[in-house]
Amino acid sequence: MKAALQRSLCVAAAASVAMAAPNRIRLYVPSQPLVAGGQLALSDAQRHHLYSVMRQREGGSVAVFNGVDGEWEAQIDVLSKRACHLSIRTLLRPQPAVKRSTVLLFGVLKGARLPTLIEKAVELGADELQPVLTQHCAVRSLNVERLGAIAVEASEQSGRLTVPCVREPQPLQAVLDGWDALRPLCVCDERRLDDTPTLSARLADGSLDAGAGVLIGPEGGFSAEEFETLETLPFVRPVSLGANILRAETAALAAMAIIGCGR
Repeated sequence: MKAALQRSLCVAAAASVAMAAPNRIRLYVPSQPLVAGGQLALSDAQRHHLYSVMRQREGGSVAVFNGVDGEWEAQIDVLSKRACHLSIRTLLRPQPAVKRSTVLLFGVLKGARLPTLIEKAVELGADELQPVLTQHCAVRSLNVERLGAIAVEASEQSGRLTVPCVREPQPLQAVLDGWDALRPLCVCDERRLDDTPTLSARLADGSLDAGAGVLIGPEGGFSAEEFETLETLPFVRPVSLGANILRAETAALAAMAIIGCGR
C-alpha cells in the first residue's frame, strides 16, 4: 500500500508540474460559452486579480475554462481598474469525455484543516465534495461559499478542466439514505487495520472503480453506533489505508491519491 501511495503522489506531483510549466494564468468562467471569436466578461474579482495582482495589461493572454467547452486562450482587449474585456482565440485543450465522478465524503473538520483538505482533494482529482455531520464532529456549520471559492482556485492552479462541487453539509444518515445502492461506498475503518482490505487492494482486484465514493470520519472517527449502521448496508466496503492510523485530513488525501493512481 505504501508503494502505491508513493506512486500516486509522484504521479500527481508530476502532473501538477507539467500543467504549471507554461506559467499561464487560468480563469474559471462558469455559465459563459467558449467558442472561437466569442467575447468574455469577467467578474470584478477576476478583473482585480488580472490588473492589480498579476499586473496584466492589454494585449496579453490568459487561459479560460468553464467545465464544459475545454480550455481556451483568450486575449485581453481592454483592462483597467474599471473594465475588462477578453476575446476567445484558440482551443488549447478539448474537454475530456464525461466519466463517473469520484465523490469524497468527509466528517466536518475544525480550523484550517478543512480548507486544506478541500484544496488538496481538488488537486488530487475529487469530483464532488460532500461534508458529513457525524456524532464526533466538533463543527456543525460551514461557509460553503468560501470552500467553493477555494475549490475554484485549486482547479485554476492545478490545471483541471472542471471544478468540483462543494455541497452543503448533511447528516450521515441522510447521506446514506440518499446513496445509490448500486454504487460502492468505501468507508475508511481504522479499527481493524490488519483484517480490513486496503483501498489499493480493492482497486487492484477490480471490486471498485474510480467512480466509487469514499467516506472519511471526523477527528475521533465514527462512533460505535455509526459503525454499526454502516456495517448493515450492502453497498458499504470497509477499507484500510495502511498500517498506521491517519489524521482525518491525511486519510482523505491518501484515499484520493490512491484512487487517482488507478484512473
